[in-house]
Amino acid sequence: MNTPQQTESIKNLVENIDKGNIVLPEFQRDFVWEIKKTCELFDSIVRDIFIGSIIYGKPTFEITVREIDTRPRKGQGSRRKLKITSFDKGEINQKSQISNFRLILDGQQRATSFYRALKGIDEIWFIAKSEDDLDNEIKTKEYKDRSLEEMLYTFSLQEDEERISIKLSEAYEISKGDMFDEDIKENFFDNLLFVVAMNDAELKDNFRRYKTLCMKLGELFKSELLLSYYLLNMDNEKFALFFERSNSKGIQLNFIDILAAKLYKGFNLRDKIDELESRYPNFKFDREIIVRTISYIVSNGKDIDRNYILSNLNYDHFNLYWDDICKYYNQVLDFLFQEDLAISQNWMPYENMVIPLIIFLRESNQNDFSQMNEWQYEFIKYWYWASILSQRYSSGSNEAILQDSNVLKSIAKGIKITDRVFFTRLKSQIDSYEDIFSYSRKVNVIYKGILNLINYNSMGLTDWNNSSKLSFSKKLEDHHIFPKEYIKQQFKNDEQAISLMDCVANRTLIPKITNIKVGKKKPSRYMTELKASNEKLDSTLKEHLVPTEIVEGLYDEFFNEFIEERAKLIFDLIKKTIIEKEKQIIDQYYLAPRVQGNIKIFATYYSKKLEATLDVDSQKVLLLGESHSVSSAADKAKYTLSGKGDTSTNGWRFWKYIDNNGQERYIDEFRK
Repeated sequence: MNTPQQTESIKNLVENIDKGNIVLPEFQRDFVWEIKKTCELFDSIVRDIFIGSIIYGKPTFEITVREIDTRPRKGQGSRRKLKITSFDKGEINQKSQISNFRLILDGQQRATSFYRALKGIDEIWFIAKSEDDLDNEIKTKEYKDRSLEEMLYTFSLQEDEERISIKLSEAYEISKGDMFDEDIKENFFDNLLFVVAMNDAELKDNFRRYKTLCMKLGELFKSELLLSYYLLNMDNEKFALFFERSNSKGIQLNFIDILAAKLYKGFNLRDKIDELESRYPNFKFDREIIVRTISYIVSNGKDIDRNYILSNLNYDHFNLYWDDICKYYNQVLDFLFQEDLAISQNWMPYENMVIPLIIFLRESNQNDFSQMNEWQYEFIKYWYWASILSQRYSSGSNEAILQDSNVLKSIAKGIKITDRVFFTRLKSQIDSYEDIFSYSRKVNVIYKGILNLINYNSMGLTDWNNSSKLSFSKKLEDHHIFPKEYIKQQFKNDEQAISLMDCVANRTLIPKITNIKVGKKKPSRYMTELKASNEKLDSTLKEHLVPTEIVEGLYDEFFNEFIEERAKLIFDLIKKTIIEKEKQIIDQYYLAPRVQGNIKIFATYYSKKLEATLDVDSQKVLLLGESHSVSSAADKAKYTLSGKGDTSTNGWRFWKYIDNNGQERYIDEFRK
């Protein structure tokens, strides 16, 4: 490029979008990034990983432009038309000279993601590491001297009740510098789940930390990061992230390719995958799922991220666990299809959900799922659908895998769940039938989940061409019930109909060959033709939650009425399967901790461990022969282990105990 590369800050980008100085040419594709991609984007800039360049253009001719997509992802306003403006040549020249008017030619997904996060359209949370999460080297630094990268735990779509969480849009507002501490505390900090039940000293210390992090995020927003070069000086994790987020001659690589090279001396991962697929030819196997499952076992349920895998797993671990995990993997897939929980592998909403199910099977010491009891079966079904409809695995999926694997490990042993918060994480994202209109892309988890749920409700969908059951091996397509071309012709002046054309309420899964036969005919015509070869078509339509009146032509001219009726049928199914079962599930599977008397507790700090005793009734800690409050005992423990004084610690999230399932848990569960 003849033009030298320049840099600008995220703050400058957002301000210029607000002023209308940065826009999109009307012909640009829509904003399509899933919200989890925004989490990855901010993760990359905090870790100083190259995210690519944004390419602007200064037009010298008349052009029509479109605003940056500021619509909510669902609900009211999600389908409104984006503002389009046309400029003649004179107007363009004037705006370019006076306002630095620019068009985004490449990079609109990144630019839009930055804007939506900082303006609060998409809620993105910076989750800070707790002291227990930090390496010893970082713990020695003063809090203000730690970098954002050193403090980053994850970027998430929701706050973390156990760590300081900061919504990026709130940090952006604070960074403008015109808010008093009292306003920041009242409007933002005091609303965090993390600070519930803290005493005054804890609140003061954590507010100081909260403000420090907000200041550092503000500095990030003002720094010139969008256009940058990449320095190849990386640890294992950065090395893996670099290859995952870039292409090498068009070939996408990920950290498993790096792991394969590491294991090659004693375990040929690529050959083992080929051997696995020849042994179990009915399914496709994701090598990353097997690797993360082995990591879960080796780390005793504590770590499955890429850095741990690349740093700690060796070929002995793979030789020890590979065959058993592959056997369980095959059995899990077989269970999902036999029970109609998944209609095909290509249409599975979250393949990562296989991992907790593998752990369940392994921990239950059963040969297959047929040996589980009804109590276990009912929980698995609820957990499966609730996880999908809550989009539980869409961001921070590693943490969800660990949590769910530990929960299913308990269920496998017949032990109830003592973590009440677990059930709140399973809240459905669909609260009304109108929410269903927001899902129109097959890459979306809820879109896939709805189509699979319809299959599950019917105990296996049948083909429209005949009454044969759809099998997981068939090539299925998400067929438009009202054909797309028919809607474009018949409802071309109806903006609502056009906007709902691809909605999941107008979709159902049928074999590709049947879909081709449908073409662009009106619904009553192609269904009458199908009924001539399938006299059971009415019952088939009911399985697909399609009103049978469609065959008679009653809906041919009333697409909007049809789509509303089917959305209501789908929502009724979601209510029956998940929403209405929530209380019953909690009553049946939750057990509040009811410990009395003394329990053994411990804390780890600077890689050193110290044990103590908690009197649950008095909530006092006996440490080194003295009685303390929970938090003062934590301060005493830190001083004993590190010699570092003047600390302020939330002791309820410092001390841990071992539960009945052998898992480490915070004593926060015993707080009165």
